[in-house]
Amino acid sequence: MGTLERASPGTGFRQGSAKAMEFRETLLSSIRTLRSHKMRSLLTMLGIVIGTGSLVSVMSLIAGLNSSVSAQFQSVGTDIISVSRYPWVQMGNSDAYKDRKHITLEDAAAVGRLRSVGMVAANIHTRRHIAHDGRVMKYTLVSGSTAEYEIIDNYLVEEGRFITDLDVERRRQSVVIGADVAGELFPVRDPLGKEVRVGGRRFTVVGILKSKGDIFGESLDDLVIIPITTFQKAYGSRRSVVIDCSPAEGVPIERTMDDIRQVMRTMTGIVGLALLVGGIGVMNVMLVSVAERTREIGVRKAIGARRGDITSQFLIESIILTGIGGAMGIAGGAGVALLVKAVTPLPAEVTVAAVALAAAFAVVTGVAFGVYPAHRAGRLRPIEALRYE
Repeated sequence: MGTLERASPGTGFRQGSAKAMEFRETLLSSIRTLRSHKMRSLLTMLGIVIGTGSLVSVMSLIAGLNSSVSAQFQSVGTDIISVSRYPWVQMGNSDAYKDRKHITLEDAAAVGRLRSVGMVAANIHTRRHIAHDGRVMKYTLVSGSTAEYEIIDNYLVEEGRFITDLDVERRRQSVVIGADVAGELFPVRDPLGKEVRVGGRRFTVVGILKSKGDIFGESLDDLVIIPITTFQKAYGSRRSVVIDCSPAEGVPIERTMDDIRQVMRTMTGIVGLALLVGGIGVMNVMLVSVAERTREIGVRKAIGARRGDITSQFLIESIILTGIGGAMGIAGGAGVALLVKAVTPLPAEVTVAAVALAAAFAVVTGVAFGVYPAHRAGRLRPIEALRYE
């Protein structure tokens, strides 16, 4: 009959201490191995450095752009949002904003597909001379837009009509003129159906806008509006678009603005690809390391090392490599972001979230891509490993 024995109080402590010593020895062994193969270790870390560095720099630029975009969301009324490449109020040299991303009609279409967005109007602006029958208005605002612009920006047509979807679709030479333009070019005649030259190109007047008055001493009626497609054909399609939109019914304006920020973001897929490439690099180099150290593994197993000891060592080596690579990448990515901020108009904010996410990715990559090589090393049979040359 078996007997029951009571374990001594110090047994659990001794077992824990032994495990701690084993882990410490495994860690030190891993570090010694990595230090003895410096070039291989550096090559293994390179992919992780690039991946985490890209993540930090991109997220820092996105954080800065988010702050910048937030400042550029301006309400034309209580519920109208405008997204522009340039701020509404510019301080200093406007050339500082030229390196910002162009907003395109495709961006406007993407915003229009958001469920939180109601109506969307894309518009582009320039200034041109407007002429008719010897009369000229210099540097009048020319807006290329869509039919929704009338409602979103609260334009009222006093005579005729506004730009229509058919005008935009067929790139018609139609123009709606402001009250100042109508008064200056047609003091005694009805403008409807008459031709005017906008920047030297002929357009037919289809509508006259009701006066909006002045703001800060500048007239809001010194303008003409043409179809946005006609504008692009006449004055170039590479100009940045301004997106005016309204929230969907019942949707808070703050939620709509957040959704627009999300759809305007880029570049994150490149970071994921860089991390994937870096992880594959870690796995490949660790597999090579397993092959090179097969005889060493056989010797260790022959003198009592267990499968778990071998697996742990290779996994720890992988985590150390990706951890160091991640730290180098974080430092490099933050440095790149701050350098871009210093020498270009692009804003950048190195956030705790970016650093934490990069560090997490580095560790996860080390574990995910180090498991297979570690498992393969642990499964090697001592006799076969000792015979390996």
